Amino acid sequence: MIQLVRVDGRLIHGMVAVTWCGMYNPQILAVVNDAAANDEFHTMTLKLAKPGSVEKCFVWTKDKAVERINSGKYDKKKMFITVATVEDAYDIAKRCSAIQTINIGPEVDGGDGRVTEGKKEISEDVWISEAKFNLLKELHEEGKEIFAQITTAMPKVEWSDIEAKFK
Repeated sequence: MIQLVRVDGRLIHGMVAVTWCGMYNPQILAVVNDAAANDEFHTMTLKLAKPGSVEKCFVWTKDKAVERINSGKYDKKKMFITVATVEDAYDIAKRCSAIQTINIGPEVDGGDGRVTEGKKEISEDVWISEAKFNLLKELHEEGKEIFAQITTAMPKVEWSDIEAKFK
């Protein structure tokens, strides 16, 4: 059972490993990122960041994630997924009906870090462009829950509040 897909440019870091995994208590932590999955060193460092309470950590390409999720192999396991971008979340959510909830956290724009120009702040330190909003809107219209929340201790920003920023 997929508990949550979190968009976070850092993929696994202290906040994901401690607070988000602490809140959801997943058995599996899956990083879905083509670049990381195709880089042995990056894969190794991400797996080293796995919290002790999590049974397994996988680093998959988007295609492999879709194949594994849709196979049903992990249906009885609690799975938490991280992706780097809204586009990655959109891609796997469109291809996996099991993905029902997406949390928008901070993206990283390549080597530029967090770029805010041309974007709107939808939650504290979470910025998205209108193009990304439109992808999320499509998923929301398909019945998926979309919200923004940078940490579990901060207020959850519901879809209606995100949508209001783009009117």
